[in-house]
Amino acid sequence: MAKRKKKQIKKILKQLQKLMKKIPTWLIAFIAGFLVCLLLFFCVKSIKDPEFLDYLNAKLEEAEQTYMELENWLYGDGTLVTIEPPVAEGEMRVDIIDVGQGESILITTSEKAVLIDAGENDKGDEVLEHLQRRGVTKLDLAIGTHAHSDHIGGMDTVMAGVEVAEFWMGTMPDELVPSTQTYLDVLEQLDIGRIPYREPKVGTQYDLGSGGLLTVYGPQGTASDLNDCSLVCRVDFGETSFLFSGDAEEKAEKAILASGIDLDVDVMTMGHHGSETSSSSAYFKAASPTYAAISCGEDNSYGHPHKATIQKLKKADVLYRRTDVNGTISFFTNGKTVDYSTEK
Repeated sequence: MAKRKKKQIKKILKQLQKLMKKIPTWLIAFIAGFLVCLLLFFCVKSIKDPEFLDYLNAKLEEAEQTYMELENWLYGDGTLVTIEPPVAEGEMRVDIIDVGQGESILITTSEKAVLIDAGENDKGDEVLEHLQRRGVTKLDLAIGTHAHSDHIGGMDTVMAGVEVAEFWMGTMPDELVPSTQTYLDVLEQLDIGRIPYREPKVGTQYDLGSGGLLTVYGPQGTASDLNDCSLVCRVDFGETSFLFSGDAEEKAEKAILASGIDLDVDVMTMGHHGSETSSSSAYFKAASPTYAAISCGEDNSYGHPHKATIQKLKKADVLYRRTDVNGTISFFTNGKTVDYSTEK
């Protein structure tokens, strides 16, 4: 993105240089002289008339605010982005962002914005663009469910592009802590941004504002692979609820079920992009969702979502949508009912 922006700036400067050559020297001198006189006029008037100085300061503040609004509309690569209306008080929105073969989820209330994962390494800019479109200028909490690149790959780009107040990640045994460049990039950006890092325990809660509450359900027990280190979260908003399981597989799901935690929700994301090894029958039955979302890439090499997962959803008469077919999936709740829309 930075290279494209530099090229655009150079192109504009070259065009300005060509334009300046066509303008007569006397005209440039006249305009410069006029501007100097105008500046002197304002300086003298502001000294003699304090009220005019206040008026001028007010106009400058208005101009600065207008500039900030325009800057908010203009995304970094020069593309105009229409900002959507903010979430109303007493409502919550959940976006399953289409990041191809990966996962990224944005939860917003009128008070807070929380991002769960940010897709692959090349998807950070797309996540930032979605935040821009949603008018999100600060993330109160960012969560990396686990240290696989299709979940945290774009997180360093996101953290570099928007203010992040706090970062959570699922607990990993020492032998599973990766040395990948993706993971190291995230750690480096946490250090650069001085962003607090936390591995929350089961039962940890985070206030989403407007009555919304995020609760950590997993990982529980000792994981033997990174997928089962996934930070599993439940979000309650009024009488509605959501379940986000990352890439947690059957072993991790069994541990959560054994704890006796209430899994019954209205909406759930199917674990591990709809893999056959996640959202086991017992886990899915306990969640008993009305809606389900699957985050996966079009024609991906993993065969996600697995046909067994689709059959399970159809048999249970669950309304499901998938990012490879429907694009970004958005759920809306007022605390009593849940509605949804899709990009495609």
